[in-house]
Amino acid sequence: MGISVSQGLDPSIFRAYDIRGIYPREINEVGVYKIARAIFEYARPQKVAVGRDCRLSAPAIHQAVCQSFIGSGCKVIDLGMISSDMAVFAAGRFKFDLAVMVTASHNPREWIGIKLTKRGGAPIGGEGEIEKIADIVGNLSKELKMPNEELVDVEKLDMLSEWVEHVLSFVDVAKIKSMKIVVDAGNGVAGPIVRELFKKLPVELIEMYFEPDGSFPNHLPSPIEPKNMADLQRKVVEIGADLGVAFDGDADRVFLVDERGRIVTGSEMTAMVADKILSEDPGRVVLYNAICGWNVRDVVEQHKATAYRTKVGHDYIKKDMEKCGAFFAGEHSGHFFFQDNFNADSGLIAAAIVLALLSKEGRPLSEVLVPHRKHFQIPETNFQVADTRAVIDKLAARYAGKEIDRLDGLTIRAEDWWANVRPSSTEPLLRLNVEAKSSETLSQMTCELTETITALSRVSV
Repeated sequence: MGISVSQGLDPSIFRAYDIRGIYPREINEVGVYKIARAIFEYARPQKVAVGRDCRLSAPAIHQAVCQSFIGSGCKVIDLGMISSDMAVFAAGRFKFDLAVMVTASHNPREWIGIKLTKRGGAPIGGEGEIEKIADIVGNLSKELKMPNEELVDVEKLDMLSEWVEHVLSFVDVAKIKSMKIVVDAGNGVAGPIVRELFKKLPVELIEMYFEPDGSFPNHLPSPIEPKNMADLQRKVVEIGADLGVAFDGDADRVFLVDERGRIVTGSEMTAMVADKILSEDPGRVVLYNAICGWNVRDVVEQHKATAYRTKVGHDYIKKDMEKCGAFFAGEHSGHFFFQDNFNADSGLIAAAIVLALLSKEGRPLSEVLVPHRKHFQIPETNFQVADTRAVIDKLAARYAGKEIDRLDGLTIRAEDWWANVRPSSTEPLLRLNVEAKSSETLSQMTCELTETITALSRVSV
């Protein structure tokens, strides 16, 4: 790439689908100014919308991005502090040539980054797009300097009310019943957005960590990690709430807690929402990623619906949504995608649909989930592996007698269990997911696979 840290950048920040690193060591204002200039050279936008999350470094990075696009001759619209799904909405509804979201999502507080969305809501990422931007950065003139001045006279757009109306368009508000709901915003950007949405709904909102604070004083805004859900679980049980909802730092992912304080996995929520969507119209196409559980497959079979497995990663799914004409897609990681949301994911839309579902069912969430909780899964587990491809190949040989596919890493299927082992796109890690029909089989196969991966890792080094 020809990029050096002296340019305010570390080459490792350029990932498959976004740009992300530790501030200010790997990514800073000087580097981001150059990145934005390279994005301009790559995409040639005329009108750019720029939003940000609440991280401590976000305002400075946001300003550098805006200054760079202005210096390139673009008209820049400042969206202020928003969620990532709102940035996609801006590119789709308002037809900006490009929407730039300054965020590091669920990462620790020292991280910052950039997500890019084209006009209409499609992502920039995959197919070497971020690599091309990195190459342009490396070739930029060393004379390119960030101006040392405040950002002035940039047009601002407050689209919160339009975003809330868009979210509510996915449900019949008149049929939403009264409930008590605890929402943990994790001190990310979700708090003010959720508060505005719930003003339109007949629910009692109990707020947890709603004040945006990039130091994340209570816990990391990463609800996929069980330890970050503990406060919400306790609160739901303590006050007898009907539901607990947790958002990640940029509010595009969502996880639930049922009225008994039990975490709802991404697969369980995918199955539940898919069941509702296919009950309304079994002709709708749905997608689910390679590590979603058997519960999703069961729903699809029950409705005799058309469904496709896809690789893990929101940008893969967004592209597959368009290619397959899918109405809905779900990921085990808490991303939920909707055709009528520009094929993009939204935690808030998914949460609203769950409220509509519970209102219609008139039963507690734990009861609604009973058909989707027949099997047993482990949380995704990471292994440090120097040569991930070599280990996956050896695993494939070790389990050659089983049904195997390589859609995303390696999936191994047996009659009473399955497992997926896939490489991280950014780190020397293998990620293991296992599901089984009994807790005993789950424990047995998890131990076996853990020991096998560990042993193969030593051999491959």
